[in-house]
Amino acid sequence: MATDYPVSGSGTGADGRVHPSNLAMYNDANENRALTAGLGATCIAVLTFVLIFLYDRANAGQVNDLLFQSTLLVIVVSLSLVSLASLNYWFVMEAYRNVPSRAASYERRADGFFASSLILLLLEPALILVTVKLYYLGAVALAFWVLGILLLAMGWRELR
Repeated sequence: MATDYPVSGSGTGADGRVHPSNLAMYNDANENRALTAGLGATCIAVLTFVLIFLYDRANAGQVNDLLFQSTLLVIVVSLSLVSLASLNYWFVMEAYRNVPSRAASYERRADGFFASSLILLLLEPALILVTVKLYYLGAVALAFWVLGILLLAMGWRELR
């Protein structure tokens, strides 16, 4: 039985399916896209939590307004970055279906957005704890944030 895949071993067949040689990478991109969508939902949940429990306290002057707004800014930026990562993983999937040569550049961009969003997601607990004046817990969370950055940097250097 003959296949309708291009002779070069890339792209899709006549029916729009991913070429078997790209299927594993396509599936990886799809799993990464699903993971980033889940992290986006987590960001929305944290944003909702902060707004429900801290907005009135911020308006009443019970929490540091600059810290409160900084916390919200970090949450919004991390949500945006995780959304951009998800979008670029989707681009990777589409590239493997249509223009496989572009997939690597989309994947590098998606990985960068994902790593940036993880860094900010790790910072959110520290900011929330310091905002509500739980300084010792905030310091522990900040230490784990620094540890997360160091581990990410070491892994990135080793694997790239």
